[in-house]
Amino acid sequence: MDLYIGNLPPSLDDVGLKKLVEIYATPQSVKIIKDNGVSRGFGFVKVDEEKINAVIHGLNRKLLEGKRLCVRKAYKKSPQFNRLFISKKWREKAEEKF
Repeated sequence: MDLYIGNLPPSLDDVGLKKLVEIYATPQSVKIIKDNGVSRGFGFVKVDEEKINAVIHGLNRKLLEGKRLCVRKAYKKSPQFNRLFISKKWREKAEEKF
């Protein structure tokens, strides 16, 4: 299962996050989200189901380089659809075709 780890210091890289999580569980994958090569301050770690609570309790609210980590289960974002404006004229043309 994936874990979200937020409020990461900008100097932390994937290897450093992996070493941090390895204290509590063996990570299957580690990914720090970056924008133009600069950390955005959060990342995702995949660990076994049995070890999730150990990682959460071990790292959540832990101070790392003066920043308090936020660790929780990750969830998939639901797709967000922008509202489209369809003019009355276009709608009428579409209805004529069907």
